[in-house]
Amino acid sequence: MELAKDLFLTDARAPYLSLVLASRDLDAHRLLCALTADEEAALHAALAASATAVMAVLSTALGRQSPEAGTTSFGCGT
Repeated sequence: MELAKDLFLTDARAPYLSLVLASRDLDAHRLLCALTADEEAALHAALAASATAVMAVLSTALGRQSPEAGTTSFGCGT
């Protein structure tokens, strides 16, 4: 099971990222599946708050990139 919040750093909807809470074993899957509607809503709110913090960091990094940097490379580093 996964709960996700999509992140768009610009009005062009690119870069496109997702912040995901995913079950990785049966116990975690059972826990997420057993959430009440209120608990699931609270998790979505927590993901939205986290996404806001992540976007602030990434927006700063995006602002440092030159227009020539482009988006064709998926590598990190220099």
